[in-house]
Amino acid sequence: MEFHDYLAFLEQLRQELDTLSAVEQQKIAAVRSGDLAALDACMKQEQAAALSLRGREQHRKVMLRDLGLEHVSLAELPRHCPPQDRERTAALSQQVLRSYQVLSSAQQTARTLMESRLHHIEQELEQREAEHPSAPRTTAADFRA
Repeated sequence: MEFHDYLAFLEQLRQELDTLSAVEQQKIAAVRSGDLAALDACMKQEQAAALSLRGREQHRKVMLRDLGLEHVSLAELPRHCPPQDRERTAALSQQVLRSYQVLSSAQQTARTLMESRLHHIEQELEQREAEHPSAPRTTAADFRA
């Protein structure tokens, strides 16, 4: 296994993180517009990406072990790579870390927005229940399934 193979892996990982960030942005837009079909499609894409990332994480661990770098963080990687690859490794490491931060931020925004919408739905359902106590009771949990 060559170090260049690991750099190619990091580039693919960065692209996958960026793609998932775009899905998160679509998810945020779907929640804001109340488009449940689009939200469902985004969540399916998100689940598929999560499985792919788990597989990539396992592959990453094997690659780092094979390179003798299993205890080296991504931020420290440029200090442990071949000298001729330092510049590219530093740039790629920063890009992956930045892509991960963008994804984490988008995921947190989506999560917060969805929780807020669910809270709003719960309040609306409680208000309807108070106004029409004989109607069948529906809770926000019915929408979470």
